[in-house]
Amino acid sequence: MTILRTLPDGTVERMPNFPPPTPPTGTFGATDPTYDDTDIRAVVTVRVAMTRDMLAAALDLFAGGAYDEHPDGWTVPYIRESVEMTLTHESVVQIEVDAERFPQLLDDPSVADRVRAEYRAIDRAYPHFAPKES
Repeated sequence: MTILRTLPDGTVERMPNFPPPTPPTGTFGATDPTYDDTDIRAVVTVRVAMTRDMLAAALDLFAGGAYDEHPDGWTVPYIRESVEMTLTHESVVQIEVDAERFPQLLDDPSVADRVRAEYRAIDRAYPHFAPKES
């Protein structure tokens, strides 16, 4: 069994129906001005299919620390860049683990309002485009 969709013989397994990918907000990594253009070998594109809970957990990891700002005031570009920034620094597997526990925060009165606002932010930035199965 493999976790890759492309098998060693080059056969590609069927993919589930996904929403269309959102365009990237920018390029991360060797973007510091100290890098010389000749040092940069490639810009690698990775698509990550994420559930609503994964998106919310990723948003919370990066932008959630900005407690002086309310998530209802965050723009869609800010939300998307925050999620992408988290993905460049955190393991997708760890985000999946965090996402399993993230909805439980709705039961904690000390953070529930903030978590609901983060979910609303995710709903604004990543509306569900996947085709509905009948």
